[in-house]
Amino acid sequence: MDEVVEAMQKGTLTEAFGTGTAATIAHISHIGYEGMEYKLPELTEKSFSRRVNKALDGIRRGRIDDPHHWVYKVC
Repeated sequence: MDEVVEAMQKGTLTEAFGTGTAATIAHISHIGYEGMEYKLPELTEKSFSRRVNKALDGIRRGRIDDPHHWVYKVC
């Protein structure tokens, strides 16, 4: 957490997100730590997590190729 707080104070932490086996991205807008609340910058369309989420959604919905063979059709 020391590194996260330091990066937020310096303005070098541009975004944070959580992800898991559901292949989705959960954006984090605020981080609370030791009584302080740190607000992260607003996301842009070029944000890393937005681009990853768009790619994952495209693969999941069959709109783009699945280069990793993650998706299996179940009939």
